[in-house]
Amino acid sequence: MKIRWKIFFLMFSVVLMIILGLIATNTIYLEKFYIKNKKEKLVELGQILIDPKYVIDFQNLEMHSNVAILIKRTDELYKLEKEAVLPKEEIDEIIVQLKNNEYVFKEITLLDYRGKVLILFMPYMRDRYIEIITPLSFIQEGLEISTRYHLLIIVLALIIGSSMSFVFSKKMTDPILELKEITQRISLLDFNIKFEKERKDEIGELGYAINKMGGTLEKNIDEINKVNKKLMEDIENEKRLDKLRKEFIASVSHELKTPIAIIQGYAQGLMENIAETEEDRKFYCEIIVEESLKMDSLVKELLLITQMDSGYFKIEKEKVDLYQMIKDIRDKYSSKNREIKYIGEKDIFAYCDEKYIDRVLENLVVNALKYSTGDREVTITVDDIENKYKIIISNESENLSEDDLENIWTPFYRVNKARDRDGHGLGLAIVRGILENHKSNFGVYITEKNIINFWFELEKSSLDSYKKIDNEDIEEI
Repeated sequence: MKIRWKIFFLMFSVVLMIILGLIATNTIYLEKFYIKNKKEKLVELGQILIDPKYVIDFQNLEMHSNVAILIKRTDELYKLEKEAVLPKEEIDEIIVQLKNNEYVFKEITLLDYRGKVLILFMPYMRDRYIEIITPLSFIQEGLEISTRYHLLIIVLALIIGSSMSFVFSKKMTDPILELKEITQRISLLDFNIKFEKERKDEIGELGYAINKMGGTLEKNIDEINKVNKKLMEDIENEKRLDKLRKEFIASVSHELKTPIAIIQGYAQGLMENIAETEEDRKFYCEIIVEESLKMDSLVKELLLITQMDSGYFKIEKEKVDLYQMIKDIRDKYSSKNREIKYIGEKDIFAYCDEKYIDRVLENLVVNALKYSTGDREVTITVDDIENKYKIIISNESENLSEDDLENIWTPFYRVNKARDRDGHGLGLAIVRGILENHKSNFGVYITEKNIINFWFELEKSSLDSYKKIDNEDIEEI
């Protein structure tokens, strides 16, 4: 059974018990109480009658007290025996009590119109007594009226009590049901609903405690979710790093295997005197030196990447003439077959590590020249954006797709899956490491007509950050 109905039935039972108590009192004790009270009034009236200090107006007293007052001789009591109202034994007992100066009450049914009456026999003078008679019919009528009145009150009390019990139980249980719904929502990890009733009682304190508990749970669950999310990310990163580590080891092994095999083969040829002429021996030695230099370059690049990943890579920033650096690279790698064009200002100075940014530019330009297709030239563009320079190296290439952009910065990743002997696939990984240590933004995107755009940003030097350049200083070559 729900608590609302329990409270209702409890309160209804209390009201019903009170009502039943009133009915029992009316039925059993009211008549006795009324007669007792009437007897006390009759005794008081008798005391007045026998008190010589009072002057009695019998007619007025009878009318106001609704009684009949008679003064009789004691022997007249035996008339009641003749009228068959009282037996002789009771009459004798009354006479004895009167002689002992005691009053006596008797309920007698008279044969006249008065019917059942209550009579007080009061000693008065010698051989005389006072008889005060009051009809019980008036008492019965009063009791009936009182009973009907009380029954009406009882019915009204039952209706009002039941209504109040229902309203009170509903008022008591509604916030409890609301708290139940809140706790159920909390059990489903829904913390949006709160207990908002302003109450000063225990229910209000419980609602406040549940709100506080919900807030604490929400906060703790959010923290746990964040920790779990970070843990999952760490696990995924660990899996990815493990996969990259295995691929890296496999790639390094592959890159070293070929030159080692070549060096071993040519060295074996020299040992076995396969190269008979001086010219052949010189050729063998040149191949060995060439392959060892490639191995040395690969090892140095691997060491550089390792330093970057381990945090031991150090850069020294200074004011650098960015235009001169770009011009040197343009002059070094431009040719009749593939021209490098520069678009930007002449007087530009960046705050960076000159040696490593030169490496970044060189790697990106070499990469653009290597993978360019079509007749479009390689373009280096420098845009002035507030306190930074944005450098963009663009070339046309049909070899790179959107799917390649996600992995292009990974060591040993090559757009052409068939490995060639020209490079190790570490150039862009080194670019990424240098720019990350410079805390520079960088990226790559493809525009229409298969234009590949590698870009990165460099911080302006303190003097150059507020210098204004006229349009005539813009160079396009």
